[in-house]
Amino acid sequence: MMAYKDIVPIGTSLIIGSTCFGLGIIYGNWPYDLNTLWIHDIPEAFDASLRHYQQWGNSPMYVHYTLHAVGLLGLIGHFIKLYKPDEDAKYFEYGSLGLFMVGVVIYLTNLRTGVNSCLVGQWGDVDYQTGINVMAASQVMIIFVLLGVLLLQGGLYYAQWYDNKLKEEFYRQEAKEAALAAESQAQQEHDIATKGKKDKAQPQGEVIEEVTSATTTTGAASATKGQKKTTKKRKS
Repeated sequence: MMAYKDIVPIGTSLIIGSTCFGLGIIYGNWPYDLNTLWIHDIPEAFDASLRHYQQWGNSPMYVHYTLHAVGLLGLIGHFIKLYKPDEDAKYFEYGSLGLFMVGVVIYLTNLRTGVNSCLVGQWGDVDYQTGINVMAASQVMIIFVLLGVLLLQGGLYYAQWYDNKLKEEFYRQEAKEAALAAESQAQQEHDIATKGKKDKAQPQGEVIEEVTSATTTTGAASATKGQKKTTKKRKS
């Protein structure tokens, strides 16, 4: 059975994948939004952009469902990582989810509504050119929030990598110090054992010396006594 920590990378992959997919969708609209929001000297730019979004709106429903499913996968990835968030990095996860939700809300309220307005031709109190520029500006905001999601996920990955690196260095240093302490203790025990053997051998040597000295003294005394007896006999 997979542990929770084994599922967390899957959540990260879902977040990054869905975020990059959303950025790719916006990149496909960039050539049209560029000529309406940033460049104002192309008369037919608004008509081209209008036809582009009308084609997007008239696409088969599975095209739209695909985009919504990918966004749902991104939310699932966030919920996976927030099920048991790391206490040191949970604010990265909350911030990432918040930015992702901001992007989803902008899409539903501005971009999706704008596409429907392109289809029905009703823009409320503004003309279609202003409405198209609102859609373009909304996509710029989505770009910033999705880049923020990627930035937070990258920062979270770096923070965890750096924390693991510090822990590895700490454990390696502790293991090295423990090995040196064990070696020093073994050396001390060896010195104590060697000293104990020397202390045991030294009294035996002293006993042998004392016995030898006593034997020599006894022999000398016996010799002296023998000489005295010989001298007495000669005198007699």
